[in-house]
Amino acid sequence: MVSSETTPAAVRARILETARRRFFREGYARVTMDELARALGMSKKTLYQHFPTKAALAAAVMETFRSQVAEGLGRIFSDHTLSLPERLARAFAEAARHLRQIEKPFLEDLARFLPDVWAETERFRSETIARLLGNALREGQAAGFIRTDVPVEIMLRSFQAVAERLVTPSALMELPYTLPEMIRLVIRLLFEGVLTDAARADFRKALDAIASGENLTT
Repeated sequence: MVSSETTPAAVRARILETARRRFFREGYARVTMDELARALGMSKKTLYQHFPTKAALAAAVMETFRSQVAEGLGRIFSDHTLSLPERLARAFAEAARHLRQIEKPFLEDLARFLPDVWAETERFRSETIARLLGNALREGQAAGFIRTDVPVEIMLRSFQAVAERLVTPSALMELPYTLPEMIRLVIRLLFEGVLTDAARADFRKALDAIASGENLTT
């Protein structure tokens, strides 16, 4: 009988998790396949059977990461037992929870060594903002949480433009903030402007409560 821990799927998952931790912490360029094979307790031959190149492994790591982010955000936005301000605050906390895993060297390496992977990540970010946030903004306008004097399309384009300029490897290299800190500042800047006065207070309260409980700025 084959152990569930040695099935191809289980081995692949273990490789991805080990690579994710190393890549996100140390950067793509600083981690070798030799080091990963040793950390996994397997031969390089076995590692290459699952991922023929380090670039392919990094691409798979980011694909898994994006899927996890999308699943978490989708679950929160679909939970209508929460008010819209609470869902927004929890969604941003969820994004920050995932993004705090990634150190600046990995983001810099993505743009430099794996431009296709970075481009796919940017496409995912843009589509996620348009789909999940767009639906939330329209719902919020109908419910009186979001200002109605500014079209949703303008709000979305504003969010995307800021994300494209600030939540990037180059900006993070230049500015003295971690990725979660940058996300939090952008959220404060943008969302406190589109919410109504009443919803703004609820959103700020929810975001502060989550931040104090989960330490989002570190």
